[in-house]
Amino acid sequence: MNLKQLKAVHLFITASLLFINNKSSFAQKFVLPVFPDTQVEVNQKPEMFYSQVNWLKQSKDSLNFPMVLHVGDIVDYNNFEHWDKASEGFDILDRSGLPYALALGNHDTYAVGEHSGSAAPGDVNANLRITTKFNDYFPVSRFTHQRGRYEEGKSDNAYYTFRAGGLYWMVVSLEFEARQGPIDWANKVIAEHPSYNVIIITHFHLTTKGTINQTNAGYGNLTNQAIYDQLIKVQPNILMVLSGHVGTSAWRIDEGVKGNKIYQVLQDYQGQDAGGGYLRLLDIDSKAGTIGAKMYSPYYKITKTDSSQFSFNDVTFITGKN
Repeated sequence: MNLKQLKAVHLFITASLLFINNKSSFAQKFVLPVFPDTQVEVNQKPEMFYSQVNWLKQSKDSLNFPMVLHVGDIVDYNNFEHWDKASEGFDILDRSGLPYALALGNHDTYAVGEHSGSAAPGDVNANLRITTKFNDYFPVSRFTHQRGRYEEGKSDNAYYTFRAGGLYWMVVSLEFEARQGPIDWANKVIAEHPSYNVIIITHFHLTTKGTINQTNAGYGNLTNQAIYDQLIKVQPNILMVLSGHVGTSAWRIDEGVKGNKIYQVLQDYQGQDAGGGYLRLLDIDSKAGTIGAKMYSPYYKITKTDSSQFSFNDVTFITGKN
């Protein structure tokens, strides 16, 4: 074999390795797993919660998971025992190299007690913004795909990026019934990334009827409708909003001010068998323009066949990068 042929072989091998290493980024199909509220699992059936994270670890390559999302209420009570369990579970993902983004629910704050899910003494709105245990157990360093945050050293409101399906993606996590500051920050961050398909994860957005919640839950700041009006419908690259908090599955599609479709999905099964170990699996095909959704339980090894299984067709993804 002459020198020219050796160089050709070397280039071929190099290109092949690059393709293999980046195949999850360029494959048109991928699955985005979403944790509904895990609070009761962590409290009452931690084996159910651990079955979810172990399945994610085992399936990350075969199902092409670029990232894992959680819509909040990670724990039930704001105590060390519950945070220990949650941290141990996500440590399995840490060690497997599977990145994740966590939204904060009301139960993940000092708004609830250490030994019950009832409101803690004091100003419940002020307590809602105290998230010391969450940020101690989940420091910024654990979020390998986090690119920025509203408050330094705190992941209550943060944004993450990844590439999958040949597209650029951004996940923005927003605090429960957010303050005005994080909404202004999110508007700025999203506007600065026009070529990213944006997914908002926030604990409360849709009601059990699939309508946008009209209140601040009684102790938050902005209402969900205000957040929708000020942020979600304004930015043309917001594709999805994922939420939990109320126990069911629901979805709706709205049109943003620029004509873009906004797909909003609710998932929360905390009131059914502690959650049943269900994960929302979003099957995304960037070439076909589809998003399929189902609820799968690694604990029971079953997929729900009710209205929680649906699909969105003719989805317009943002392609390219400016």
